[in-house]
Amino acid sequence: MSPVRLRLLLAAGLLTSAGTAAAAPATVDAVARERMTEYLVDMFPIHRIFAQLMEKDPKALEAELDGKQRACFSQQVARPAFVARKRRAVDAYADQAPDEFQAALKLLDEGAGDAMKELGGFSIDNALAGEGQGFDPSSMPPDRLVSFMTFAYGSQYRRLRELSGYGEFTDQDEDQPSASDAQLAAMATEISDACGIPPKFFE
Repeated sequence: MSPVRLRLLLAAGLLTSAGTAAAAPATVDAVARERMTEYLVDMFPIHRIFAQLMEKDPKALEAELDGKQRACFSQQVARPAFVARKRRAVDAYADQAPDEFQAALKLLDEGAGDAMKELGGFSIDNALAGEGQGFDPSSMPPDRLVSFMTFAYGSQYRRLRELSGYGEFTDQDEDQPSASDAQLAAMATEISDACGIPPKFFE
């Protein structure tokens, strides 16, 4: 092989390697994943609804669950367990759509995260109190309101809305379960499986 041909082959190899490096898929680091997880946990803390079952009527709980089941239930509805569940979903999102993930995290950092935390706390407090007061986003500062509206209706954030537990803010088919109902049902199933609690307990 001539020296010229060898140099050409080496150059082609370097160009191919450079092209491969440039085309490498984006990755999401652990810090970003952790921040997204914290946002989602605080935006819609549905574990508080299950935790309320532990506090509302302990004697009724004792009548339905044995000591081992109650201890397991208490552990499963604690915040660390909820964070771990949400982190698994966040990791899947980050691995499957890293660019979309980064854009979603940026939106949350710009104000949507705090707006949704406010809405989430309000919604859960009302659900636990049995009240039906509506949430008025017009009380938000203008920049936060813009972020909230972008989160709620931006087509590129559909997956983020689903992951958060809110789902779509537009009118939905009443025959289909909402995103929040789906997450509650999924959490109930996980707890039932982990603790050996009959599914009917959560009905």
